[in-house]
Amino acid sequence: MPPIRLLLEEYGRHLSRIARTLSDAMVKNLGLDPKECRSNLDESSGILRVYRYPTRPKNDDLTHMEVHTDSSMLSILNQDEVGGLEVVKDDKWLSANLVPNTFVINIRDMMQAMSYDEYESVIHKMKVAKERERLSLCYFVFAEESTIIRSSKYRPFLYNDFCDQVQKDIKNIGHKIGLERFKIDGGDCVCYQ
Repeated sequence: MPPIRLLLEEYGRHLSRIARTLSDAMVKNLGLDPKECRSNLDESSGILRVYRYPTRPKNDDLTHMEVHTDSSMLSILNQDEVGGLEVVKDDKWLSANLVPNTFVINIRDMMQAMSYDEYESVIHKMKVAKERERLSLCYFVFAEESTIIRSSKYRPFLYNDFCDQVQKDIKNIGHKIGLERFKIDGGDCVCYQ
C-alpha cells in the first residue's frame, strides 16, 4: 500500500480538478469574463487538510468551534459519518447532514466578492462530538496572492491585503471582520484601482 502522503496528494489533484470545474461553472453562471476569473484561482495553492476532532469529556461545556466564514474561494468537504458541520440559512442553524459518497461545497469570501454577493460566503461552525471521534478532509481553493478583487460591492483589494487585514483584526479585536471591512460603504482598507 502506498504511503498516506501519496494517497492524499493524488486525492488533492482530483479535488483540484473538481474545484476548477465548479469555479468555471459559477463564473459562466454569473456572466463574468472566464479568462480574468480563471487567473484569479490559484490551483497550486490549494490545500488539503485532514481534520481530527477527538472526543471531548462529557462534562466539557464546549459544544461548537467558533462561528466564522473562510477567506478562500471555495472548499470541498468530505465528512465522515459522524458529521458536525452546521451552516446558517435564512438566519437559522442547519446541520449539513451526511449524504454518503458526496462532497459538501462551501462558497467562501473571495467568491462572494467576485460574484457581487450573488453567491454568499457560508457562515459555519463545527459541532463538537462528545461520544465519537470525527475525521474530515477539506480541500481549500485560494485566490492568487496578487489577485486584485474587483466588485461593484467592494473597493478593489489585493487578496494578500485581505488576508493581512483578517489577521490584524483577529489580533487587535479578537475576531474576523472580513468582507465588511472592504465594502464600498464599509471600513478602512488599502485599495487598488
